Amino acid sequence: SRSSSGAALTGRSSDLDRLSFLPCSGPLSCYLSSPSVLLQLSFHSSAMLRRCLALAFVASCTCFAPPMFTREFAPRSRAAGRGMPLRLFARHDDPASKAGRRDVLGWMTVGVASALLQGYQPPPAEAVISDFAKLRELEELQAEIFEQSVPSVCFISTEYTSMAQQLNLDSNSLPKGVGSGFVWDDKGHIVTNFHVINKVDSAMVVLTKTDGTTEKYKAKLTGVDPDKDIAVLKIDAPASLLKKLPVGDSSKIRVGQFSFAIGNPFGQDHTLTSGIISGKNREITAPTGRKIKGVIQTDAAINPGNSGGPLLNSQGQLIGINTASLGAGVSAGVGFAVPIDLAVPTIEQLIEFGQVQRAILGISYLERVPTASESERSGIPRIEKGIVVLEVPPNSPAAAAGMIAVKRSKDPKSKPELGDVIVGIDKYEIKDPLDLSAVLAKY
Repeated sequence: SRSSSGAALTGRSSDLDRLSFLPCSGPLSCYLSSPSVLLQLSFHSSAMLRRCLALAFVASCTCFAPPMFTREFAPRSRAAGRGMPLRLFARHDDPASKAGRRDVLGWMTVGVASALLQGYQPPPAEAVISDFAKLRELEELQAEIFEQSVPSVCFISTEYTSMAQQLNLDSNSLPKGVGSGFVWDDKGHIVTNFHVINKVDSAMVVLTKTDGTTEKYKAKLTGVDPDKDIAVLKIDAPASLLKKLPVGDSSKIRVGQFSFAIGNPFGQDHTLTSGIISGKNREITAPTGRKIKGVIQTDAAINPGNSGGPLLNSQGQLIGINTASLGAGVSAGVGFAVPIDLAVPTIEQLIEFGQVQRAILGISYLERVPTASESERSGIPRIEKGIVVLEVPPNSPAAAAGMIAVKRSKDPKSKPELGDVIVGIDKYEIKDPLDLSAVLAKY
């Protein structure tokens, strides 16, 4: 038979002897099969699918269940009342009764499925068109972000000429480093990663014009902050070519929001990758070995050559500096970016002073919280969190504030006496030396 919804239901009751269910490639479809019949039911409602499958399962179990009673019953059927299941009884030693029971229950399953399908109404064409329109809007958004941002994203190539001279080699024979960067202001300052230009002798910055042509400029180093993997270069280019990216607020990002990375992976000119914000407040290791906290995690692909490029939100605003990724051999789709809120103070200081000027306390402290065994050997009481002040030099800011260091006795048998322990600065909690470095960087 054929239902009004267009689903074909075919078969014979005798074919339901060995009824089985086969998974289908469709999201809400199932197959009922036997040696000589294949019944396909397609649904657009998961509830409808579950109801039909449950009914088919009950019917098949009832049809083929072994006899449970030796008492002979005359062929009869009765309904157990409204809302109760239909019970069919037949003599198990009577072939005709048994076949009749299969006929009734087998076709009952097909009939109910057909009735369910008749109630299905396909989605209107307007809804399908609306879905395509939303997809088109998303495509337009991504294309606009890329087209508006390309003039602000730079291709950076580096050379190691001194190494070639030391080895008496042609500099052209040595591999050149590649990376990405972006325009910071109309004075020619370019922001990138420290590891992109570390130990290089020269760097070239390539800008793309609005008409697609490119201009190459030799860059000068303005300043670096290896602890945050940030570097600032400067090029002598006309202000008309220096298009600054709008800066967003990385503190307001949410996991699940769209993110876009633009750069030059493997030296390929201006590539866009998209994804989402996968996590916040991650921690990565800087080239100096120190930890960078508060890092953004994204699944937008960040490949070699993307380093130093911008990470953008759905408004095309700068929210991070692409820095690192875990390779495919470790974990695919895990990239990291230094949040722009953390980078801005560093960039501004590098432009103004050529170096980072951080607040200092003028104290000596342990680089990490000591273990129980280390505390036992040193005699310094172990603390669960905070910074133990070991020394306070004279004329230091800490000394002016009256900070007290660990007191050591001249008697080698006596244990040191604990002095001040730093557990917070202003509103920021200090749990370990990494927290102290991160907080001081804010001042």
